[in-house]
Amino acid sequence: MPDGGRSMTSRFPAPWRIVEIPNGFAVDDASGQQLGIFYGRADPNAAGHTGFLTMEEARQMAVDFARLPELLKRKVRTGPVARARVRGLAADV
Repeated sequence: MPDGGRSMTSRFPAPWRIVEIPNGFAVDDASGQQLGIFYGRADPNAAGHTGFLTMEEARQMAVDFARLPELLKRKVRTGPVARARVRGLAADV
């Protein structure tokens, strides 16, 4: 590993928090390091026609991104059903 075996959550300590910024949302780690920025448009019509995110979509992306440390702590399932879900073969399971 290029980072000397350190995990992502040790390099960017949890909890990650969402910070509202002008025209979007940022995600910071516990030390204040900015990890991501998600911009959106206040007018949903303008956002949709230009290919930009709406503010609600930007907020949801920031929420999902900020949950990564929590999701990475979960035990990874490697059974046949889990592998099929990853391949998209068992979407209804």
